[in-house]
Amino acid sequence: MRTSSLYFRTSSVIAVASAIGAAAYAAPEAGYVIGNQAVASYTNTAGDTITVTSNKVETVVQQVSGVSMTSDNTENIAPGGKAYLPHIVTNEGNGPDFFSLSAVEGAGALDMSNYVFYPDADMDGVADSATPITQTPVLAPGEQFGFVVDVTVPSNSASGASDSLTVTALSNQPAPQSASNVDTLTVSSQAIMELVKSMTVDPASGGDPNIVDGGDTVEITLTYSSTGLTAADSYVVQDVLDGALIYSPGTAKWSDAPGFLDENNLASPDATNGQNETIAWQASGQNLQFEISQVAPGRRGSVTFEATIEDPAQAGIITNTATQSDANNSFPPSNTASVTVDADYQVAIADTKINSANAPDASVLSSTDDDNTDAGGNPDPAGYNDVVWETGDVYQGATIPFEFVLTNLSNQADSLELSVDNLDFPAGTTFRFVAEDGVSPIVGSVGPIAPGDTRKVTLLATLPTDVVPVPSSEFTANVTTTSVGSGLSDSSTAEFRGAVLASAVDLENDLATAAGDGANPTNPTGDPWITNATDPGQATVFDMNVQNLGATSDSYNLSLASPLDPGWTVEFQLADGTVVTNTGTIPKNQTLPIKVVITPPDGEMPGNYPVTVQVLSSVSGQGDSIVNQVAVNKIVDVSIVEDQVTQASPGGVVDMVHTVTNNGNIAITEGAITESGLSNFSGAIYWDKNGDGQLNPTEPIVDNFNDFVDNVAPGTPGLAPGDTLSLIYRVQTPSTSTAGLSEIGTVTLASTLNGADAETDADTANNAVEDRVVIVSGDVTLTKYQYVDANCDGTPGTFSKNRFNVEPGQCVRYRVDAENTGTSNANDVTIRDVAPAYTQIVNCGGSCAATANPAGSTITSSVSAIESYHATVLPGGMARLEFTVKVEE
Repeated sequence: MRTSSLYFRTSSVIAVASAIGAAAYAAPEAGYVIGNQAVASYTNTAGDTITVTSNKVETVVQQVSGVSMTSDNTENIAPGGKAYLPHIVTNEGNGPDFFSLSAVEGAGALDMSNYVFYPDADMDGVADSATPITQTPVLAPGEQFGFVVDVTVPSNSASGASDSLTVTALSNQPAPQSASNVDTLTVSSQAIMELVKSMTVDPASGGDPNIVDGGDTVEITLTYSSTGLTAADSYVVQDVLDGALIYSPGTAKWSDAPGFLDENNLASPDATNGQNETIAWQASGQNLQFEISQVAPGRRGSVTFEATIEDPAQAGIITNTATQSDANNSFPPSNTASVTVDADYQVAIADTKINSANAPDASVLSSTDDDNTDAGGNPDPAGYNDVVWETGDVYQGATIPFEFVLTNLSNQADSLELSVDNLDFPAGTTFRFVAEDGVSPIVGSVGPIAPGDTRKVTLLATLPTDVVPVPSSEFTANVTTTSVGSGLSDSSTAEFRGAVLASAVDLENDLATAAGDGANPTNPTGDPWITNATDPGQATVFDMNVQNLGATSDSYNLSLASPLDPGWTVEFQLADGTVVTNTGTIPKNQTLPIKVVITPPDGEMPGNYPVTVQVLSSVSGQGDSIVNQVAVNKIVDVSIVEDQVTQASPGGVVDMVHTVTNNGNIAITEGAITESGLSNFSGAIYWDKNGDGQLNPTEPIVDNFNDFVDNVAPGTPGLAPGDTLSLIYRVQTPSTSTAGLSEIGTVTLASTLNGADAETDADTANNAVEDRVVIVSGDVTLTKYQYVDANCDGTPGTFSKNRFNVEPGQCVRYRVDAENTGTSNANDVTIRDVAPAYTQIVNCGGSCAATANPAGSTITSSVSAIESYHATVLPGGMARLEFTVKVEE
């Protein structure tokens, strides 16, 4: 036997939040990050469709305490007798906690001061051991713990004397919460009956012996005890089973007699014991009862029967309480017995379009299928599997969509995380997940998803602009969904088999001095083509050729894509030494020689520095790159979120906020912070000291953790363990930029930290972000801000792009600004957003109602989504939507 453990454990602008399905099924646990990000899509006067995501805003759920306790007990007791008063404590907080137990006696005439707390972990109303306790063990959120109050009254207690104990459980967290029950005892010389109910699960029953689930057999025991001074005549116990428990006919047995009890009625006895006491048993559906002719003082016995947990069964606690009476009295009901159906987690990810129109010949398929079914549960066609195939030809730098369906096959709501493992897509390919609409970014997990429900998601794979052109490809990535509740996962595959079409420009090393074809960024061994050795502070020169392979004349911007440490310099020179940043016009099929002069700073550490030289047409958008190397020495690294896509007008400035976090247990006092990848644009990284998400005149440019002066402690720069800070990445675009031009700036934190101590970051997967800035002529910039409205009363706050802490039950006020920074009208401007997971849109009784500007704007809203319509926004004008969400509790 086992008892289950208890753990609850068009020309319009559209802004869409990343949450997929905002319905909440439970309060978020402490430490959960609520992330929200919007996306803008509109058509300008030139007919170009432009898409850009807003900055990401985050709030971190803080731990709050909460406790409930059941139940009050009211019983009679004989003089000198004992009472066993059961209680169950539930951790209603959102983090682990334990609870101190205490009791205060009332002012009645009965002495109840002789009491002790004993554990009742299986919550059957009977103490598990004789070792007293004063507190519960540490309980997970939603977990329960039972205990029994053992009370002994004096033998000289007068009949009718009564008193109470107020039993309290107190949380051991800051701002502790408490819960109390009141137990009342009255001395009586009449019949007194105590009834204890227990429910245990047979592990050999049902399916999986390691979990409690549908189909398992539950043994239910009703134990009665006569503790009064007179007998209980015509003693009746009634037990109405919960709908999740199905009675098993023919399983009822009495402790006082052999064999099984007859279930027909109570009119005739089923068995007799040695004291000539008889029992009659009756079962009618879920309604069960037995009657014993008489239970003499001091007598004890039990009735045992079986029930089956319904299949399928929802995860959670199944409770039951029995009632008792005799011919003259109604006695207190039994304790509340329970079994817990364990969480049985299962998840699935599969393709959503298996058909012959988008898959290659079945003979070339290599199966990665794990269930051999399509999204509707039907068998796959012969030779097909869960691979999502895309076969249409694309150009270098193209974005390829792969659509998947996620299914929660668990017996409780669950959220699902997504990850992608690049198996053989070209190096430099970037991946991101979006919602079913194909544009809303997925931030964090998808869900919660109800049992059996599905969600569609799309993986967007963006090829690098310098990917090697191929007539046919076999690019593959493994996509995994992981249960947040259990860690279980399932995988599917994204595969591209189309052609990658060649770019119209070729960048090469000068073949007179070294090999190196710009159609291949690195040589066949994977190493840089050329390594030039140089001392710190000394320049080294790479001789290169730019060949226009296009059908018309073109010009190309020159830049470095590889990150270089602060202090490094790069110059692009023509053959006569003229410094340039653009090749000028190169006729078709003609070649221009250039020199790339790179100088490391004085004192640079020794090491090898790959240098990615790239050319990019500001007219056609075609580009190419090649990797060489400067042999000097050494870089370092740390942790940063989140990639962003934004837009700017020619000569404009954009600020992108990133959160840096020290996830370790030591202070980070040194480590490089770099920005790279911009050629025609320019960028700088600032420390947002006051955390308001705005760049202020006193906030410094940073390039190292030691620039965070006095941030660990007075006199100690850097970032303390567990702390976060904000960086603002400011990018300025040239006034000569043309619409459609884009660049990616990379902000990178080092991987070896603290100088001579050489502390190595154990997780470098999240140490860099890439920010794409797109030049548009009709420019609508989308920006999102937030602040915490702790009391959900509409109290004004200071909007910021930065991360905040929030507690369950508190509110977050969002503001979404769609600003027309271009030179033409933006028509039919619509802003749309969705409540993140574990939140709902609220109006606080009207005190935090949604607002929209300018005057005449309209709002349509539900608890999960909101939309505002602003008509036309003129150049320099702004459309704004504000609304509030409440975190579930």
